[in-house]
Amino acid sequence: MSSKYRGATTYTQSELDREAELMEQIHQARIAGDSGSEGEEEEDEEDLIDVDEKLLQDPAKLNELLPTPLSNLRFEVLRLLSIMMDPITVVGNDFTTFAAQIGFCSTYIRYLKALDIKKNSPFEEVLQIWQDSAPDTTIGDLMYLLNEIRRKDVVYKLNEYYPVLTEQ
Repeated sequence: MSSKYRGATTYTQSELDREAELMEQIHQARIAGDSGSEGEEEEDEEDLIDVDEKLLQDPAKLNELLPTPLSNLRFEVLRLLSIMMDPITVVGNDFTTFAAQIGFCSTYIRYLKALDIKKNSPFEEVLQIWQDSAPDTTIGDLMYLLNEIRRKDVVYKLNEYYPVLTEQ
């Protein structure tokens, strides 16, 4: 799969495992409504939202600032986004909502939910099909749709690699 993504950087399994562990902790904190350090993150996020909300809601502007084709998404970024989007969430803003947003039928979404995520990433599958069916899709489009399904955490992670938003 890495041959499809130009400029892919190789990461060790332990580096990916550490990032996955961190993402799982963030995910569990969101589910549990942990009010510890999350309050500080929410304040920072609110400041960032004030500045960037208009940009995130303007797909044309995002594509102007971030015209990189989705096919050029770096492999390590794809893996990190998958780690964040693959788990089914109580709120429902996971890969299933993303797939529905880009037009996947409910039957195929049920199929994706049945995949063994240790072997196949449903989010990667969704992105690959989206890219194949719409080759002009950009990372700006991805950022816009992630914002539409209220996954600002994923938007900000993507922004770390493809910066268009103000610094966090």
